[in-house]
Amino acid sequence: MVLLFPCRNAHTLNTQLLLGKMLDVTVTSPSFIDMDMFDLWIEGFSIQEARVKLQAMPHAEEFSMSPGLLEIHIRDHYSQFAVLEAGLRHPDSFVQACAFNQLSVSTRKQLIQKYYSVDERLLRELVGRKLTNKTRRELSEITERCELRLPSCKRQFDNLLCVVRRTEDLPGRLVDNIQALFLLPPWLSEFYAAVVFIITNRFEVSKRSLSYITFGDLTYCAGQLMAHWSVLAKDLKDDSSGVDLDLQFFHDIKECKPLVEKKDYLDRHKSMVIRTLQENKEIKILPTVESNFKPISKAIVTIACGLSQAREMQDFFLDIVEKPSMYFQNVRLGQKRPVLGMVRPGFVFMNWIV
Repeated sequence: MVLLFPCRNAHTLNTQLLLGKMLDVTVTSPSFIDMDMFDLWIEGFSIQEARVKLQAMPHAEEFSMSPGLLEIHIRDHYSQFAVLEAGLRHPDSFVQACAFNQLSVSTRKQLIQKYYSVDERLLRELVGRKLTNKTRRELSEITERCELRLPSCKRQFDNLLCVVRRTEDLPGRLVDNIQALFLLPPWLSEFYAAVVFIITNRFEVSKRSLSYITFGDLTYCAGQLMAHWSVLAKDLKDDSSGVDLDLQFFHDIKECKPLVEKKDYLDRHKSMVIRTLQENKEIKILPTVESNFKPISKAIVTIACGLSQAREMQDFFLDIVEKPSMYFQNVRLGQKRPVLGMVRPGFVFMNWIV
């Protein structure tokens, strides 16, 4: 038996009728999405776990909601989300498809953003790995380290793999492509772009010596690399992919090595870097840069001159942390972004060479 209740409170009534086993299927019109319940679903809560969580809330006792009623209520929502998931995997179609017209465009966009939400701890684990079936099987171990639930990790892994496959060969800026295809806000698109860029170019970021670098730091660094060292950095009209590095640029950099040995170039280099740091209000590291400029500059230029070699490029983050950043280890940079403050001067130096 199928029964349609065309009213806003139909969802609760449908659940009660199901509890009494009066109906086989219920349909609510207009469709109602409980965003709090959707959050539990994307976070990987099982029906039983969600029931325990809801049972601890005041309204469960206020409305005399038994454990059985709560579980059926949750199962009803979860079934609805499972149907929506097929559409959420194709956000651009999901927003326009007639099949979902009962949901407002704003609701659909909100669902997309929640469905593609990510946990930075998990992304930090995945960013140094290949997105293979083997990695997916290892998610059970990763979830324990990240203190997340396995269904949530699988959702994020599958979403990340989908973003990689759909954007890695597209021409144009990577962040723009992700925003256009997946209708995500800029900050979330930047997260995905950082992972796609680092994985595609096979940067080594999983070494133990790099483990303290946060995903936020990697996002910043990836953004700088795409902005200054990609093929599109010089020509936005280029048909190349946003993940492609400018190999000719790295070949030309080798000509810069003699410059670090000439005092006039070194002084000019120093003044430009100091000015950039002042403009970015990096006051805490200025004394260290001024007093150690020559060895820092030499370390940076040495790294730059080796970037035409694939292996040196893959070890770029490792070299930045182990060589020039050692001069900043004793600088108090604050608790919020300690590593970013150490790595950023390296990018300031490198970007000057452009």
